[in-house]
Amino acid sequence: MSYNILLLAIAKDSLIVRHCVCRDTMAESRTQARNAVEPADTDEQTNVDSSVSRYEGDQPTEHSVYGTRQQDDQLVFFDGQFPDAETVRSGDVQAQTLAALDQIRAMAAESGLEPRDLMRTTVYLTEMEQLPAVKQAYAAFFDGRRPSRTVVGVTDLPNDAAVQIEATGVRR
Repeated sequence: MSYNILLLAIAKDSLIVRHCVCRDTMAESRTQARNAVEPADTDEQTNVDSSVSRYEGDQPTEHSVYGTRQQDDQLVFFDGQFPDAETVRSGDVQAQTLAALDQIRAMAAESGLEPRDLMRTTVYLTEMEQLPAVKQAYAAFFDGRRPSRTVVGVTDLPNDAAVQIEATGVRR
């Protein structure tokens, strides 16, 4: 049995996509694991810089070294969004989640997207026992059609926020 693997590498001006085949072996060392991957016959190269745009939004960038949005022809990537300071002071995790999602909604609208166009979100949460509040906020925000979501427990977020959310949207 073998598995197909897609390896991506970013070079100076291009994205290199390499299709590999991995044999079904139990590798006992790094060398054995590396040798289990064999390059397939084709390499595909795509110019990245020609199709990626970077935007700065209203969110202060002191917590982020990247732009608030980056997009290519179909995908739009939104950096992690925090609730505003007043919402953070309330301590209500559901309200903080909704505030961060509202910021993503506003940036998505600037890109011509709606909440239904969000494919994936990553939620950073300082207290995992607050996950039910996040789920309630998602149920209220996304009308039945929710993006896939990963929740990551963290020890701290800037400005004492309990929640930070990043998202990926797709143009239809």
